[in-house]
Amino acid sequence: MGTNYERGIIKQIEELTEENERLKEENKRLRAENRELKARLSNIEETLEARIERAIESAVRKATAPLLSKLKAKEKKIMKLEAEIARLKAQIDKNSSNSSKPPSQDGFKKIQNSREKSGRKSGGQPGHRGSYMELPKNLDELVEKGLARLEMVDHTGGSESYVIRHTIDIDVTVVVTEHRYEAGKVPSIHRVPVIYGNNIKALVCLLSVAGFIAMERLSDFINEITYGAINLSDATIEKFMTDFSGKLDGELESIKTDLLNGHVMNVDESPMDVTQKPDYSGDVAVMRKSENASFTAYIRTHSNERSTLYTVNPQKDAQGCERDGILPQYVGIISQDHEAKFYKYGSAHATCGSHLLRDLKGLFELQKIPWAEDMRLFISNINSHKNADLAAGRTECQPEILAYFEKSYDDLLSDGHVALAALKENEMGHLELRRMLARLAEYKDCYLLFIRDYRAPFTNNLAERDLRPDKTKQKVSGCFRSWNGFRTFARIRSFFSTIKKRSGNLFNSVSSVLDSTPVLQ
Repeated sequence: MGTNYERGIIKQIEELTEENERLKEENKRLRAENRELKARLSNIEETLEARIERAIESAVRKATAPLLSKLKAKEKKIMKLEAEIARLKAQIDKNSSNSSKPPSQDGFKKIQNSREKSGRKSGGQPGHRGSYMELPKNLDELVEKGLARLEMVDHTGGSESYVIRHTIDIDVTVVVTEHRYEAGKVPSIHRVPVIYGNNIKALVCLLSVAGFIAMERLSDFINEITYGAINLSDATIEKFMTDFSGKLDGELESIKTDLLNGHVMNVDESPMDVTQKPDYSGDVAVMRKSENASFTAYIRTHSNERSTLYTVNPQKDAQGCERDGILPQYVGIISQDHEAKFYKYGSAHATCGSHLLRDLKGLFELQKIPWAEDMRLFISNINSHKNADLAAGRTECQPEILAYFEKSYDDLLSDGHVALAALKENEMGHLELRRMLARLAEYKDCYLLFIRDYRAPFTNNLAERDLRPDKTKQKVSGCFRSWNGFRTFARIRSFFSTIKKRSGNLFNSVSSVLDSTPVLQ
């Protein structure tokens, strides 16, 4: 029995062992399946999440696509408007300091003073001796010629010890001269009982053309200082100036000759208002008169340091230059403000550097082009070098320095093209920079002539200064009522400006011309 019992126990143990192994295998299989199921479940969850996310993204894109399209269109429109605002702002911010606009068009804008402060107080500096009025150096000569009177008033009561002080004044006196002729031998100049003398004519011409006094005010002034003895009409004043202008042919021809013989001629022009001007569009010139608003005509100056000659034209065109007959005959250097028609004349051109500096300043400040400031400083430094040479008595630039300036100019142009390539075609400043680079390349010889030839000026300021009085005349008296009046004004102004440049006496010069005595010839 014992043996059978042991065999039974052993058999049970074997069966339990087999069952245990089977269960282990089953457990192992189930764990493997469990891991597989978990992995599959995880993949399903990730797939579902991804599908849900994609579905959400797709739904969002579909829902927001029209909004995004509108938003992009709005952003593009905003960028376009911002560029337009910047362009308009740059246009509005243009003034006489950063563009070629004349100061008369600055309006009420406050233009910042570009001068650097010295740090010193205004007024006379320590050590300044001061100044006071002195007697004319030619007083004795004036007294001898009867042009001045020297009087003495004794305040000492007869004392032999005294100090001398003087009072300078003028005495306005009406002079009436009686002329007696034999009957039948009265000269044509005295065909009427009373005529005006040359002194009153000279004074009227000076006050009208040099003093810019309107006819009515001028008549009142003459009436006041002569205590009512002389009462001039507008027609009489106009005749004074017409007669004087008619005697200037020889003087103006002398001025023209001096200009044509000069090394440099400064040329510029300015618009003026007139109510009458000729029309040269047909075979025969026709004088046209404005009905409502005034016409715009142009006064042109031809200037050097000794002479000024003004001409008037109905249009700002090359035909006017041909009619003037001055520039077509000139073979020297023409200083001008980059006006296309003037490049046809002369042997060389000194294009105004001041205008260039202002344009470069505007390109830097308004169009935000840093390259423009580099070029502006370079041109300014060249001019400073020339001024230093002239102050030291040098008459030409040293060859090695000139070569350096020439190369630096070309290098800066290359830098400018690099800056241009970095801008988009429709980007702010692209068009302005492209035009500036083309201008500096094409007219390099004109912009550098002032350093190559020291006779050539850096600026055309001489011509601009000569035109300022003409604009003052218009501001004071308004427009010219006739073309003949405009032309007469230009002829007289030519004579006056030339006399002043040559340090002559205007009153005596006018009187001499009225007496048919040459002054400039």
